[in-house]
Amino acid sequence: MLAILNYHNIASAPVGMQMPRLYVSPRQFDRHLWWLRRIGLAGVTLSEGIRRLRARKTPRCVALTFDDGYADNVVNAAPILAQYGFGATCFVVSERIGSHNTWDADALGGRKPLMNEAQLKTWVDAGFEVGSHTCTHPDLTALPRDAAMEELVNSRKALERLIGTPIDTFCYPFGRLNVDLVRCVGRAGYQIAVSTRRGRASPYDDTLMLPRLSVNGDKGVVNVLLKAATPYGDLPRIRSGA
Repeated sequence: MLAILNYHNIASAPVGMQMPRLYVSPRQFDRHLWWLRRIGLAGVTLSEGIRRLRARKTPRCVALTFDDGYADNVVNAAPILAQYGFGATCFVVSERIGSHNTWDADALGGRKPLMNEAQLKTWVDAGFEVGSHTCTHPDLTALPRDAAMEELVNSRKALERLIGTPIDTFCYPFGRLNVDLVRCVGRAGYQIAVSTRRGRASPYDDTLMLPRLSVNGDKGVVNVLLKAATPYGDLPRIRSGA
């Protein structure tokens, strides 16, 4: 089994921001990685985690993923990841590079800066992975198929042109998917895609609809370790029969 941890912001939550649990402070993040290494787990990119999963070599690793491509991921998270020698994958909204979270800024009560092109290249040059999170972060399940395919294909092409490496991984905006959309993701050329369905990934999961485990700033490090190293995070899957 492979725990795929899901982070968003690595920063302190601004006063008045809705859903402050999306923020994990740099100090908290450092403690997470320190304890993961202490219990013998290596942090790896999503692609590397799936490679090990297929080879049945996952017990000593955890995949680290970041949604949306926030600037604080490269400013705050990247140095800490490098300190521990950990890999990670960041899912980027290609047409919002250098902008902000247009898809939920009003709902959250604040704009959160996204990586610009230079910062994204810094992330890649540090050895970290980039995946697609579409062009504009829409709910793909609410779009006509042609429009959804444009979001999937154009984002992949734009990111590949920008960073010069293949984009094989994808993250569903808002975690929303259906059977037809999963097929579209495959047709767009992605090999691996993650959802917000809770649980650890198994070798038998469809690699285009992998589960993840959210890391929230309002939970302690013990919660992270339970999710990363034990069946604790599998309880929702067990209860649903998935």
